[in-house]
Amino acid sequence: MKPAISVQQVSKRYRIQRDRPKSLKEAAVRRSKPQGLSDFWALKDVSLGIRKGSFFGLVGHNGSGKTTLLKLMAGIHKPTSGQLQVNGRVSALLELGSGFHPELSGRENIFLNGAILGLSRKEMERAVDQIIDFSVIGDFFDAPVKILSCGLYVRLGFAVAVHVAPEILLIDEVIAVGDEAFQRKCLEHLLSLIHISEPTRLRRISYAVFCLK
Repeated sequence: MKPAISVQQVSKRYRIQRDRPKSLKEAAVRRSKPQGLSDFWALKDVSLGIRKGSFFGLVGHNGSGKTTLLKLMAGIHKPTSGQLQVNGRVSALLELGSGFHPELSGRENIFLNGAILGLSRKEMERAVDQIIDFSVIGDFFDAPVKILSCGLYVRLGFAVAVHVAPEILLIDEVIAVGDEAFQRKCLEHLLSLIHISEPTRLRRISYAVFCLK
């Protein structure tokens, strides 16, 4: 069976300029190629395979590349080398407010996210009530999302991510921003998606990949 996600010898390099000009004037006067460029390898020769219907946690110290790997899986960044293949519709909750247009309401952002994922308006209309019930943000649902607090942002973001019929769900530690009651609600919902009864497994993992179908 073809894996949901295949990562083969993937590396990701960022170029860091250590002597960036501090002003436009300095940049114009210098008129030379930037000096002090250095390479930072966020990932190097990473290989893994995640089968369909499985749950995969990423564990490691700060700066070990967990978020970078999730962003590569989501298609936000491209690997510098290696091959990465994702087989399925991806929904990602990686950064607070990622995928939301700040000037649009929560309701409008739901349909925007659905369109990006290739879902029809009818499919999203069926999901709206579930998203409203799960997020519990009340009247703020029809207000521009830019006015929402961090906690309400997370509630809406998580509700949308898990109710747009994803085949692959990527989650970063953004859920930690929510209050304890909502974190528990999120864990219970994730447990129901992956059909396990060991909540401690999820409580210890902040970066995760859920291959649901």
